[in-house]
Amino acid sequence: MTRGVKTSRFLLFESASIWCGGSGLRAITGSASKDPDLQCLGLHLGLLSLSSDRLGQRMKKVLLVCFDNLGDLVFASALAKALSLGEGIHLSLLCKDYTAKIGYLLPGIEQVFAADPYWDKAPNRKKGKLANFLRCLTTVRDQRFDEAFIIGSNWQSALAIRLLGIRKIYAFNGRKNRIFLTKALPLPSRTEPVVEGILKSFAPLLPQTVPANTELNRSALPHYERPDILRGKIIVVLHAFAGSAKRCAPLSLWGQLARKLSEDGLHVLWTGMPSETQTVRKAFPGEWDASHFVDTWATDLLQLAWIWSESQLFVGHDSGPLHVANALGIPVLGLYLPGEPLRTFPQGKAKSLMIHKSSPLELDVEEVIAGACALLVKEAM
Repeated sequence: MTRGVKTSRFLLFESASIWCGGSGLRAITGSASKDPDLQCLGLHLGLLSLSSDRLGQRMKKVLLVCFDNLGDLVFASALAKALSLGEGIHLSLLCKDYTAKIGYLLPGIEQVFAADPYWDKAPNRKKGKLANFLRCLTTVRDQRFDEAFIIGSNWQSALAIRLLGIRKIYAFNGRKNRIFLTKALPLPSRTEPVVEGILKSFAPLLPQTVPANTELNRSALPHYERPDILRGKIIVVLHAFAGSAKRCAPLSLWGQLARKLSEDGLHVLWTGMPSETQTVRKAFPGEWDASHFVDTWATDLLQLAWIWSESQLFVGHDSGPLHVANALGIPVLGLYLPGEPLRTFPQGKAKSLMIHKSSPLELDVEEVIAGACALLVKEAM
């Protein structure tokens, strides 16, 4: 059964444990809190509660809602930053369960609520249960938010937020959601950069303008020790998978890339869900030992993000992990086969290159190797 876990002003509804314990990574934290869960997350209690100098003034409680998948949550980071810059704003996030840990890294987010929506699936999960979703909404309603900003245009999200009793609700204009909204905003074009489109649509409501870049708060990540075998290594992360296998480069190409990087003295680290890394192991039996697979130490998304943040380069398809890494300041090489290169190219401040093909079969390994080497040279300069 899904249960709520509450620590101070930190609340999640989750179907799996959120805490970092039980992995092969050892957390290091300077937090004064004695709560091991907070220490493991690397979050100071002050980040999750209202500071004393704000308790005496009327705050505007704002809820950012993003029931999309991981990459879309990262694209919403610029909107979170813009909203948080308003005077007296207390900004919270409502998102899918599996994206919640990354939600803490969005600029200005002070509180996270999470539950899988009953109308949509998360990767490798079933649709959320209605009872669990309603239980989460009840807790959110008790917070008495003043405004809600919904990233999306579906009527289910709009209805859910209307049931919370929030007075002002803003979302993209959809066919069925307008009746539940205070104001329906223009739907961003699918031919413009997604972050720019989101900011443009919400611009009339934002307290300040911000650059159209994705950004995650790297300093909010837990601090871990590198395993001994990875100390001193220059890590290149490879993510050979995406939501659809039809837009993934063949594993044989990824193997060629990994061998070339290894020959150049770099430590290749295959990343992905356990089922994905197991696929790599089976494709190349005995070629790489356990130190080359991220699930040797971590499967938790927050731990994975920390490991990605330790790398010199991330190579992957157009998927959530690529955008998380770029938003954390890591150079990325994105493979769009085909993807939506005009809309969802890497939009973080870190360096990036994109290779776009109409089919994975058109991709040449030499082009990928050249792109990776170019980014590594730039990073070394």
